[in-house]
Amino acid sequence: MNVRWLLFPFPVFLGGCCYGPSSPTIKLAYEAGFTANDVVMSQYFYGWLILLVLIGAGFFRGSLHRPVSPTPWTIKRLGRMFATGASIALVSVCYCFSLQSVPASVSVILLFQFTWIGVIIQALVERKLPSRRTIAAVVILIIGTILAAGLVGSNVLLTADGVIFGMLSALFYALYMFLLGHTEPEMHPLTRSFVIMSCSLALLLCILSPSYIVSGTAFSGIWIYGVILGLFGCALPMFLFSIGTPRISTGAATILSSSELPASIICAVLILSEAVSWVQWIGIALIFFGIAYPYLGAGNVSEQRSVESGE
Repeated sequence: MNVRWLLFPFPVFLGGCCYGPSSPTIKLAYEAGFTANDVVMSQYFYGWLILLVLIGAGFFRGSLHRPVSPTPWTIKRLGRMFATGASIALVSVCYCFSLQSVPASVSVILLFQFTWIGVIIQALVERKLPSRRTIAAVVILIIGTILAAGLVGSNVLLTADGVIFGMLSALFYALYMFLLGHTEPEMHPLTRSFVIMSCSLALLLCILSPSYIVSGTAFSGIWIYGVILGLFGCALPMFLFSIGTPRISTGAATILSSSELPASIICAVLILSEAVSWVQWIGIALIFFGIAYPYLGAGNVSEQRSVESGE
């Protein structure tokens, strides 16, 4: 296998893994008495602040100052940037609403429907059916997600609101991966991440809590959790996705980013000492296999390009 072929898929896979510490940190924040609104706002506020500090400190000095685009800014281009930021922000909002109506395991299952939704978006945009390898990978991922979430053998009560918000979170995540791969691909990943994060934060301030910063909540005891969530739940994933998504297909990006779930479970074991059943470990193994499956056996250049484009 050509190692250079993994140059762009790997950052997307790693970006999904970066979400791992987020779930255990959110649980710790809830145990400390903070609300869901405070946690979500802290995640995006400190993610934005981290990116601002990196840009202000001249991180990646030189490359940050290259021309953003040969064409001038337009309302359409600004609208795409805002739509990208709004999509990932609405993922968090819808996911929180889903958690209020259905168990966490169900919300996770619903969120991870973004794998096949992303493949459908790619098929609609490119007007061609996905490859058998891609379809097989999605099926493996869905089965692995059901097993890893611990849903097998449990009795759960579903509500219409919980299912709708859960599916909306999946839709917005798939749209986010698509837009991130097609919005200002020539802009430096760090700069693009900061602009998109600024749009996300602005929308959340309007939706969740306009007084979040003014009231001083952002600088209370939640900052400890906010820094961790901002780094691993916003800044790093968005930066890594900004590197890889413009160079691969939307279907490949959603499949690769599904590394989030096994990473979250592994971090929950390491940080919170949570028990994981053998069924869940099988699910984790299936997810990793589903992520790797489209790339297995693609040894020549034509096969590699076929996987990247989702053909």
